[in-house]
Amino acid sequence: MDRATCANCAAPLAGPYCSQCGQHVHESSRSVGTLFHDAWHVVTHVDGRFWQTIYALAFRPGRLTQEYFAERRARYLPPVRLYLVLSVILFAFASTGQHSRGVLFDLDSATTAPTPGRAAEIAKIKEEAKADIAEARARGLPIIASDEDTDEEGDKDKKGGFGFRMDAAKCASTHTDWKWLEQPLRDVCLRNAADHGAGFIRALNSSIPKMMFVFLPLMALVMLLLYWWPRHYYVEHLVFFLHTHAAIFMLLLIELVFSRLSAWRPFLTRAGPYLKLAGVLYCIWYVYRAMRVYYGQGRWLTLTKISVIGFSYMIFLSITFFATAILVALIA
Repeated sequence: MDRATCANCAAPLAGPYCSQCGQHVHESSRSVGTLFHDAWHVVTHVDGRFWQTIYALAFRPGRLTQEYFAERRARYLPPVRLYLVLSVILFAFASTGQHSRGVLFDLDSATTAPTPGRAAEIAKIKEEAKADIAEARARGLPIIASDEDTDEEGDKDKKGGFGFRMDAAKCASTHTDWKWLEQPLRDVCLRNAADHGAGFIRALNSSIPKMMFVFLPLMALVMLLLYWWPRHYYVEHLVFFLHTHAAIFMLLLIELVFSRLSAWRPFLTRAGPYLKLAGVLYCIWYVYRAMRVYYGQGRWLTLTKISVIGFSYMIFLSITFFATAILVALIA
């Protein structure tokens, strides 16, 4: 074998990798040692950069974005790939196990056995729901939720498993100020009454990752307005949000793992509220610190801007979520 040229593209070689196509110069592709070398490389490197990227993402807020635009990208996963990897792991993990029917938007709160401390709270919520349903019936409004129709948890599973009923007889009385939307909503009501909304919830959950690809560019526009001087390109803000959301996905994944462990070890449930509080505080600190590191502005100015971002975040998240829900209801 001629070691002076690449076997794949015949380009001159100046090291262990071809400068044209990137292929490694193995002694033989038929060697068992080469096969195990490739396997070991995948396990220990995970695309060569995964663990180094995860460390920087978790413990050095803003560093990945800083490194990316400083043209030091080879040692880390690209922002979109990092975001996709963590989002796929998160949503795949969330869709398995006991709560797989309603992953992130779950109406089946009563199908899980409540802990003793939550029994009174759940009973109070049910009583309030019954009062709201009675008032809705008295006013002739469409019934979209009723615990009276599902007395036992086992009966709930037989009727659809999502903890609510839809009254098909009331679908025709659905009204809205937007007349063009009235008939589609009635059709949606009838269609979802057949399976008690189970199909809608599944479709909505599966659409949330796609929704985020619309939501993040909107938030990048907010950052573009906030950081107009000194000038930053739109793509900088977009990459910043890809990195921060990847970090948030990683934190949510940790919380999901802990909640699954709590189901096996009930004594861990006592730490659940503290973990969630710590997670919220960490997210706030993480975004603040990432903004300070990458954009380099002062503490009070950054705190002011993070307040604006938080307010904008809730507005745009609500808009994109409800728009997604409407589209899913009309299409699914």
